[in-house]
Amino acid sequence: MAKLLRWLWVTLLVFAGLTIAATLWMGLEFGPRPPETVKPLAVASDVRFVEANGIRFAYLEAGKGPLVLLFHGYPETARSWSDVQRKVAGAGYRVVAPFMRGYSPTSLAADGDYGAATLGRDVIGLIDALGADSAVVVGHDWGALAVYSAVAQKPEKISKLVAIAIPHARGIGRDPKVFMEAPHFLYYQLPWARRLVWSRDFAHIERIYAHWAPTFDPPADVLEDIKATLRAPGAVDGALGYYWSLFRADPAEAERAARSSVSVPSLIIAGAADGTVNNKRFDQARPAFTGPYTFLAIEGAGHFPQLEAPDRVADAIVAFLATK
Repeated sequence: MAKLLRWLWVTLLVFAGLTIAATLWMGLEFGPRPPETVKPLAVASDVRFVEANGIRFAYLEAGKGPLVLLFHGYPETARSWSDVQRKVAGAGYRVVAPFMRGYSPTSLAADGDYGAATLGRDVIGLIDALGADSAVVVGHDWGALAVYSAVAQKPEKISKLVAIAIPHARGIGRDPKVFMEAPHFLYYQLPWARRLVWSRDFAHIERIYAHWAPTFDPPADVLEDIKATLRAPGAVDGALGYYWSLFRADPAEAERAARSSVSVPSLIIAGAADGTVNNKRFDQARPAFTGPYTFLAIEGAGHFPQLEAPDRVADAIVAFLATK
């Protein structure tokens, strides 16, 4: 582990030099942050709130029936699930999409903790706070990490698991090449990471979508949704806090995550054209699943299948939920 950490820091230093040039090319703004990039987020009428694990969570709810929770990732919000949520709810489920901790109108983590174990406790806390004994949990990107963590901590609370775009930690392990495949994990550690995100009215977010989902042209309302969220005071720190917490974590925690197994029925969905996650890592992660397992790679989709192919994703989830 010590050797890996030394390799990571050397890589980070090299990457820092390259990023100085790259950020100039990317249009990094200098000087004070423009006031128009900091605006409170107006809370829409369809947003509800609940307290769980010390956080006031905002969420969107649709349908009635067994509880299904949808956890989003970066850079997106609970509204990235809108089409999937509507279709799953129509199949006879109570579908709740929380705004993850740090994503307004959910509160920020007062202690700056966005680590995997805490995200798992958020999932478990929300199941309890919403009055259910157990739930189907669906997570994309950081949301996938959250549901993996939850099932490792309290498998009895999770009836089924769906993870999208992110493999189980077994597929990553100690492999440092993951940071070359997903260099944002490194450049978000740099001192100007906040500035990189908010420069040119969050133009970086558009570049993220273009790189991670090269065949997807995100609708204007999708981009404005996440930009409006990131304009909220403290929101950039909230979103980047996930990446910062990863490097602050106890290495033993990562070891435990890689050794953990998933015994509940699981559906894993990947975009075959994902620009930041190598699909081979899902094969490497397969031994972590000891219960019923289904893998679906969606051709033509990148890192955001629930936005790029919402009908395919929703149909796969509904079919999976119908299995015994």
